[in-house]
Amino acid sequence: MTLSMAGFTLADANLKMASEYLSTGQITLALGLGGTALFWLMLARKGEPLLSNAILEPAVMLRTVGEIVATVFMVLALTYSSFTAVTVIIQTLPILLTLFSLVFLGEKVGIHRLSAVIMGFCGMLIIVRPGADGFDIFSLFAVAAVVGMCIRDIGSRLAASHHSSVRLAVFGTIAQIFAGLGFMLFEPAPSWPPLIAWGYLFGLITLASFSIVIITKAMRVGELSAVSPFRYTRLFFGILAGMMIFGEQLDNYTIVGSVIILLAGLYIWQREQRHQPATK
Repeated sequence: MTLSMAGFTLADANLKMASEYLSTGQITLALGLGGTALFWLMLARKGEPLLSNAILEPAVMLRTVGEIVATVFMVLALTYSSFTAVTVIIQTLPILLTLFSLVFLGEKVGIHRLSAVIMGFCGMLIIVRPGADGFDIFSLFAVAAVVGMCIRDIGSRLAASHHSSVRLAVFGTIAQIFAGLGFMLFEPAPSWPPLIAWGYLFGLITLASFSIVIITKAMRVGELSAVSPFRYTRLFFGILAGMMIFGEQLDNYTIVGSVIILLAGLYIWQREQRHQPATK
């Protein structure tokens, strides 16, 4: 999970830099084509076909829909909002997963953890600041991306155990191809991107594909409540990348909101650890 967070952060950095030269549809299409080609090769080495009837299973379809939502809104968020703000908002994912695990997975979530969930969302509201003068409407794209990621992870957890992580991931990248083509229908006619944009796309596709595979593996092998807290390493990686690569500075609202989200997530993790022996 920690390794995937580092990979996703670097992939996001490449995406934001690529967005200066490419449209949302082009980036989504490139992600889909590159990821599909990579996963197809991985499946071919195992003697497995690109497509299978597994794509029609409800859990797999749920994961694929979540992948599309997460990808499209993440591209939009990184294109129009600050890198640091998007990174911090993404940290609400473990908190939302706690709530989703109660609804979809039947995991026990007590009043203490539900209170921490509410606290975490308050932290997100401090960062987003809806209705305030500093409100960045494009930050809502990051919120929508979090919902998509949560749907994707729940789908990964519910999918049959005999499906490989690569098998599940390739369905998501194929869906990205169609999503990218759909976006491009409503965008101006694309021009041939410069060489530097191709470099950013290569870094984006390679890092994102790698991270998708290992995060899927993490969500399927480890306990959801146990592996989710390690997503917070992305906060460190994201803030570091925002400052060093994009020259961004943290404002007071972002700092306070980040601390609240982090404390809420760690409290949820601590409660999970406390109850873990009783569940064995």
